[in-house]
Amino acid sequence: MTAVVVALAIVVAVLTLLVLGLLRSHAEILRRLHDLDGGADDGAPAASSRSAAPSGPRTVGRDEFQTFPQVHAPPEREGFTDSHDLVGVGVDDDALSIRVDDVDHRTLVAFLSGTCLTCQRFWDAFRKPSKLGLPRDVRLVVVTKGPDQESPSAIARVAPPKVPVIMTNEAWEAYDVPGSPYFVLVDGRSGTVQGEGTGIDWPQVKGLLTQVTDDAAYADELETRRVSKYRADDERERRVDDELMAAGIAPGDPSLYGDPHDDDPTAERNP
Repeated sequence: MTAVVVALAIVVAVLTLLVLGLLRSHAEILRRLHDLDGGADDGAPAASSRSAAPSGPRTVGRDEFQTFPQVHAPPEREGFTDSHDLVGVGVDDDALSIRVDDVDHRTLVAFLSGTCLTCQRFWDAFRKPSKLGLPRDVRLVVVTKGPDQESPSAIARVAPPKVPVIMTNEAWEAYDVPGSPYFVLVDGRSGTVQGEGTGIDWPQVKGLLTQVTDDAAYADELETRRVSKYRADDERERRVDDELMAAGIAPGDPSLYGDPHDDDPTAERNP
């Protein structure tokens, strides 16, 4: 009898532990669900953490993290083909006009600013234009914003003595320049823009300029080959016609088309 009582006591103890474990697990599940619902207490309606967050931008203190300006690529836009002459004022406040269209050379228009740190590398490089390695048919012109947005005295201090510098807002709008530094290569003969882009220093921009020049030269070479081939074929056709006419064979002569039975080996031939 004592053994039975002890066994029952052990069974009750085990069941009690199992029940306590289930109750504890259930309580933990309820607590986590409560946290997911926003932690509302005292029977108040639970608000989700997403809806509780402010809908507008939040001001972040400097002690939380440091933000840095992002670098964005120029926005995609439709290419332009028309060139525009440059009209504005010089660093001495004199009226200035520079033709880039309907001229016998190309113009590399460098859009720079007096306050841009990257632009300073180009201002320094342009002080020695003979060291730039520009093609013979390319003329360099620097364009800044107008005097209402750039300091004329600041531009005068950095302006290279042997490179034209013109201050004008209209040119930035006409060429749809996204920022500085920016470069546009204009072909004065065709009145078209051959290329555009930016770079961190002059060697990088020079590489882009060389690529554009090589591509244009290759396109011209292909066009020359195409025209030459067309002319050669035309001259060959004329020469054959002259030889046939000299031999008394006029257009439509049956001998030009051959015997229709020549291609059929089973056809009977007249003796």
